[in-house]
Amino acid sequence: MQCEVLVVGGGPAGSTAARLLAKEGIDTVLIEKNLYFNKPCGGGIPSAGLKDLDLLNEIQIPFNRVKKVKIFPPFSEPIEVELKPDEIFIFSRSLLDPFLRGLAEKKGAKLIEAELINIENYNKKYRALIRKKSNETEKITCRYIIAADGVNSRVCKITGVSRPDYFWTVSLHVPENMSENRDTCEFWFGSSHASFFYSWVFPAVDYLSVGTGAEDICKLKNFIQNFLKKRFDEKINTDNFKLRAYKIPRWRKKRFYKENILFCGDALGTVMPVSFEGIYYAMKSAQCAVEAIKQGNLKLYEKLWNERFLNQFIMMKKFQDFMFGSDKKMDRWLNVHRANSVQELAMALWLRKKHGGELVPLYLKAFAGIISRIAIFKLK
Repeated sequence: MQCEVLVVGGGPAGSTAARLLAKEGIDTVLIEKNLYFNKPCGGGIPSAGLKDLDLLNEIQIPFNRVKKVKIFPPFSEPIEVELKPDEIFIFSRSLLDPFLRGLAEKKGAKLIEAELINIENYNKKYRALIRKKSNETEKITCRYIIAADGVNSRVCKITGVSRPDYFWTVSLHVPENMSENRDTCEFWFGSSHASFFYSWVFPAVDYLSVGTGAEDICKLKNFIQNFLKKRFDEKINTDNFKLRAYKIPRWRKKRFYKENILFCGDALGTVMPVSFEGIYYAMKSAQCAVEAIKQGNLKLYEKLWNERFLNQFIMMKKFQDFMFGSDKKMDRWLNVHRANSVQELAMALWLRKKHGGELVPLYLKAFAGIISRIAIFKLK
């Protein structure tokens, strides 16, 4: 089989890349090793993000609308933020991923359920060996490869490009009636139940996604038990629920491409520090990669990404490194968000996906007093 672009991985990044490539008439094959995989994930995408991706009016699967965010600092009273006029859409990945792959197929991409085995150079192109569900193998010759195969990227391993660093998360689905606030996402901060991460309660269509995170997988069991006790007053016993652990990329500057192989989504590590939002940024990385392929200039990929997002990612990583190691620092940082002006800046950056060039300095200015007492804080 031959094609112009082989996309490896059928999650949001890979499906977006395949859809946009096929839309341009570029011969594209998308492979996904498990079409029924339900990735453990909060599933949140801001409505402005979907609009930015030209998907807001395309959604044809169930989702829950979230209109509020409630932040629980380690020591202080909760902070409730109204999102209006914006919203967060909460999806089940078991529905979202197939839907996005379907959009790619409608544009002309060929979808194959198969896993990547190897990549070799072949007449100035690539020849990828794949194995289908039937155990049959096939070779695909292509000019470009987009690696959107996650934090455990097989393409990274084959090409010798380092995989992303990562945190660990553990999550479970609990009955929706365990929370009265079906329109509110909860973010809980504190070292008794999370480490360099937060704990969460996200209301999906017919369940609550509940979980926590840490840099060490060995901490997860105690953390999730502590959080469930704190949030649900011992009404939930983890023995009665399926716990799922999963890696989530820990962002750092990483190589965007090697020769004609481009890395997208979790394989690139495009998860926003502090918020740990990944779906939107994965899809935007795919959009930038496709534009670079269209223009025949792969250097454009990193340029487009950096112009739009780099300063914001650097800023949030600084906050993550400085604040998450101390409940006291975290509490002070979060409390600054009680001011309406700071909430507006945070929502513009995070929720409305405004360009960070002008907003990042204003956001930093709001925290100048805290930052100056912690460390020298520079974007570059």
